[in-house]
Amino acid sequence: MVKIINIFGDQYSGQAGHAGVFAKWKGRQYRRAYVIPANPNTTMQQTIRGYFTNAISAWHSYHSLQRLVYSYLATGLVMSGFNLLVRRWQKAAIAATTLPIDPQEGIKQIASATSQKDDETVPSTANPTTLVAKPVSIGSLVDGTTWASNGQDALIDIEMGDIRIPLQITTCDGALGIGQAVADGDQIVISYTSGGRTITREVLLTYDTGVEEFEARALIGAALRTAYYPVDFKSVVLECYDLSLTTYTQLESEEIDNINGKAYLDASALYDATDQHSYLSFTPIATAKLETTKVDTSFITWRRYSDANGHIPIAQTIEDETYDWGLSAASKVPVIRAAQSAVLATKHELITMAAV
Repeated sequence: MVKIINIFGDQYSGQAGHAGVFAKWKGRQYRRAYVIPANPNTTMQQTIRGYFTNAISAWHSYHSLQRLVYSYLATGLVMSGFNLLVRRWQKAAIAATTLPIDPQEGIKQIASATSQKDDETVPSTANPTTLVAKPVSIGSLVDGTTWASNGQDALIDIEMGDIRIPLQITTCDGALGIGQAVADGDQIVISYTSGGRTITREVLLTYDTGVEEFEARALIGAALRTAYYPVDFKSVVLECYDLSLTTYTQLESEEIDNINGKAYLDASALYDATDQHSYLSFTPIATAKLETTKVDTSFITWRRYSDANGHIPIAQTIEDETYDWGLSAASKVPVIRAAQSAVLATKHELITMAAV
């Protein structure tokens, strides 16, 4: 392949008879020899094409954050993030080693102060209800001491579709506790809308005795996550599928919009006037800078600034860990962490920055 450097600034594209083919890639003009492509379609060739197809499928399943981290990693390689993933996938598949793992992702919430709200009674019996303070730390909202409405089988933080299960689900009608006991093959499924997509009965869990028994996942670090996010507020239907009866039963679930400080009961029409919530609110810091580098290097794997709600989305790859991690903001003491795994570097986290 011959690169073309034209002092007159001329741009060429396409075939020039049988003399060659002109094209541009990554802003660079080049010329290659004209050839008639061969396609012997050998077994190995078919296998390699299969790897390529699988890599493309993986790329299309990634969220925008997961794709962006590959773009950072491709910096200086004169290739796109997509090309980098395909190259890694092909090498791993051919060598029969571990294929690239979906990048970890989460949200850092940056604050100058926090305030714990305990046993806050709902302002009215409306649905949704409005919390007194916002924004709310992701994963912090729980039922208060007094709760007269039906117990909630799941709390859903809509920002990234995180699904917390306060108590183990043992029957197919969940917290109501009067239905058939869950058994092998039963499933927890979720339907919702996200960014114009309508997702119907996405499988979250499948019951398998001794392996997956619909255990409690009360903490945000152990939460399940929807395939797409953010989840549209008031769009969720959470169900339990009973394999033996081939029936679906809606479970009780509560959606939480942490940015706007609202909560919504999916199965119940209204909150009870004595229902209470407890949660952690915070004072957001805008334009704080989060920068992540490969450990002991200056190679940047992520750089982003907090928005008006103090949110900084972040993604990092397992294959490139560990990371050095730094957070800075005007008139605040920097926060620096060394040798972070991808899981630690990207987990949902509320970070309070002290004044200088």
